[in-house]
Amino acid sequence: MSVEEIYAIPMNGDGWRVLPKGDRVKLGDRVKLGDRVKLGNWVKLGDGVTLGDGVKLGDRVTLGNWVTLGDWVKLGNWVTLGDWVKLGDRVTLGDRVTLGDGVTLGDGVKLGDGVTLGNWVKLGDGVKLEFSPLAVQGSRHLAVNTGPGLLQIGCMTKTFVAWLSEYCEVGDSQGYTSAQIEEYRKIIDFIVANGIQPIT
Repeated sequence: MSVEEIYAIPMNGDGWRVLPKGDRVKLGDRVKLGDRVKLGNWVKLGDGVTLGDGVKLGDRVTLGNWVTLGDWVKLGNWVTLGDWVKLGDRVTLGDRVTLGDGVTLGDGVKLGDGVTLGNWVKLGDGVKLEFSPLAVQGSRHLAVNTGPGLLQIGCMTKTFVAWLSEYCEVGDSQGYTSAQIEEYRKIIDFIVANGIQPIT
């Protein structure tokens, strides 16, 4: 039975629709789910999906582009959200969630560990990140921890571990002087020590 056929079945004559249940559900584009819907793991939702308030999605869910999520939505772990997604207020995102470009987060959104934010992400009031964004301006480039365990210097992003082991080679390849290489080693050490503290 296709998704379209499932949505065409009235339930109890009151206009409700039967939703596919269980894991690994696939829903097409421009689907609208009402309030307090629960979907299992490995669910795939297409583009232009609208989720009502209080929706709960399981782990490893994939949402397409231009998705709109209502208030009090709870998303599990390893969720992937496409571009231009809008999240309502007090949405809770699990660990290792990936947010695409142009995402808008409402007020009081809570993000778990390892959340990846794309470009042009807008954060509402009271958004909680599980790491402290920290930027340090060096003599040549700005150094920013762009996510838990990630550090961007100039246009290069590497893990903390990679920067700690490769800063000399990267500095040499970019034409840094020995004094600048030492300067950035200290910046890297500082961000590693201070840039991953939880916000309380």
